[in-house]
Amino acid sequence: MSKKRTVIFDTDWWTDCDDCVALKLLLNSEETELIGVNINAFMEISPYSIELFLSQYGRGNIPVSVDKKATDYPDPPKNGYQQKIVETYSDGEFKSADSYETSVKFYRRLLSSLNEKADIVAVGFQNSIADLLLSEGDEFSPLNGMELCKAKVGKLWAMAGKWNEDGGREYNVANSKRSVTAAKIIAEKFPCPITYLGFEAGESVITGGTSVISDENDALAVAMKAHGSENGRCSWDPMTALLAVIGDEEKAGYDKVYGNFTFDENGKNYFIPDESSDRCFVVKKYDDAFYSRKINELISCK
Repeated sequence: MSKKRTVIFDTDWWTDCDDCVALKLLLNSEETELIGVNINAFMEISPYSIELFLSQYGRGNIPVSVDKKATDYPDPPKNGYQQKIVETYSDGEFKSADSYETSVKFYRRLLSSLNEKADIVAVGFQNSIADLLLSEGDEFSPLNGMELCKAKVGKLWAMAGKWNEDGGREYNVANSKRSVTAAKIIAEKFPCPITYLGFEAGESVITGGTSVISDENDALAVAMKAHGSENGRCSWDPMTALLAVIGDEEKAGYDKVYGNFTFDENGKNYFIPDESSDRCFVVKKYDDAFYSRKINELISCK
């Protein structure tokens, strides 16, 4: 058996539940090993709820961090699936976000400890990764953030942008000044290859729900029902996670469009074709059922 590739999951764990589908997909993957989860939008309940989610699949040892500076994203969910996860699995206990590592410390500690490169699956706002890029050397590594990523990150798989239109605006990028600034830094400066899966790719692919997860006590079923998505949800995040799991865009069912990417101050995305670039966005080659079937097969496993 070949050695598993290591991945880090970077999620907003915010208003939508497709993050939960993506996380269970990564946990069930036989090709990759999840070594850490970072939450890039601050909500007090988020890190404990994600730790409890991981614990339901026997993976409570996976380290969790949270970007404690990212407090200014608008419209945080109230009584969302995060609350339901805590109510269902916590036995009445609660762990404060203060007890979890900050994002930059988490990334620098984890990456510097690796003997081989890890991929990052980024399905929310990109501020934590941008802050990592701008970080200086510390007790974990003398390398600055750019140098550390170049040495220790293989690829960034990012759910961001709307690539079927020049000047498109997508939530993960255009949510706030913080998210716009971060996405621009990543697009222009990240020292490793990037594959973007855009809004247009995942909108019409529906995955999860009670028809797929038959056990109503499964943590994913609990989260999706609490979100109001018991019949399934759009698959932006799980499609990105599946790309990383397969590790090859064409094998995963996509054409690649290479070029250089940027975002303006309003979060609008722009793309200049360039076959020599190490950045690309993906275009589906098959019908939606192809992708939903692959995702549902993975998340339906225990």
